[in-house]
Amino acid sequence: MPFFPLRTALSPEERQLRQRLIFRDALALSSLFAIVVVLFFITLALFHSFSVHREELKQRWLARGEKALQAGQPQAAIQALRSALAYDTDDKRIQIELAQALAASGRTQEAVAYFNTLLESLPGNGPIHLELARLAAKEGQQAQALEHYQAALDGTWQGDGYVRRREVRLELAKYLISQKHLEQARTQLLIAAGNAPDDASIEMTIAGMLESAQDPVNALELYQKALQHKPPQLAALLGAGRSAYALGRFLLAKQYLERALNHPGFEKYPSDQQTVYRNMLADSDHILMLDPGEDLTVRARAERVLANRKTAQERLASCLSTKSTVPQPLEDLANQWQQLPKTIRLMQLERDPQLEQTLMQLVYQTETITAQQCGAPTGNDALLLKMAQNPEAVEQP
Repeated sequence: MPFFPLRTALSPEERQLRQRLIFRDALALSSLFAIVVVLFFITLALFHSFSVHREELKQRWLARGEKALQAGQPQAAIQALRSALAYDTDDKRIQIELAQALAASGRTQEAVAYFNTLLESLPGNGPIHLELARLAAKEGQQAQALEHYQAALDGTWQGDGYVRRREVRLELAKYLISQKHLEQARTQLLIAAGNAPDDASIEMTIAGMLESAQDPVNALELYQKALQHKPPQLAALLGAGRSAYALGRFLLAKQYLERALNHPGFEKYPSDQQTVYRNMLADSDHILMLDPGEDLTVRARAERVLANRKTAQERLASCLSTKSTVPQPLEDLANQWQQLPKTIRLMQLERDPQLEQTLMQLVYQTETITAQQCGAPTGNDALLLKMAQNPEAVEQP
């Protein structure tokens, strides 16, 4: 049977000593733990202070860069933005603005490379594609510009993407107009108009661009829509007058131009522009006095037809006198006039609506052909030529 020695009981002095040792060790451990905790918070505070300081420096340099870029100082912007980027190399906003500064300074290749690198990490980013479109347009790379403009329209945008996409579409339309792609420009503008809010300034902006894209029909519609807002804006009245005039709707042009010239803001326009609109109104007035409109009496209409006949015949005679060899179109025109009676009286014309129509068609034809053969006409001939482009629209409301 194994033998285990009995443990001797500790004396009171030994127990007291043991308790002191345990207390001292516990106190030492607690002190070490407290020191570690204090050091941890000190380190955390220092790290936070350092991070805050880095962020402050980044924001300070970023603000300087943005201010310089807005002030048209791209070189200063590049230096400031690079300093900002040193404090946060992953900040995409700074990277994009640095690329913009490079582009503004004329360092196109660097900017393109920077933007393309950004696209690898931000595929489908609308602003980046827009910048690449602008750079491609600047370099005359039409295909690439159109590709990036479309990608910008389809891309992602922070904030109000609806508004930004409309702005991109209008910028694309402006670029297409500059490249003489008027049909494509009209398409983009009509899409923008269809998606635009009921805002007079936006409607007038798009209407003005439609005028540049040679689409007075839709331009007039948008100007009229803008005029539904009260009070009517002078720019909308003038735009509507111009568009109606371009369409040959001279009665409507007169109505809008009269309102525009009576607007209190018209006198603030430069004198040369005032002259243009006054002449446009005078032409519209004069054309309406030449037009044998259906609202006239039979006699009044016949008088105008005979007066226009005389003007056209004199224009043809003048044109023929300048030709040593008569071109075939002028010879054919002269033959058509010879087939008509040399003398036509008012009463005869009043009784023969078909003759009236034949005479006016020949008047329009004469003004058109003589303009082609003998150059631009003046006076009543010039006004009859404008009427000839769309006779049915002259008094269209």
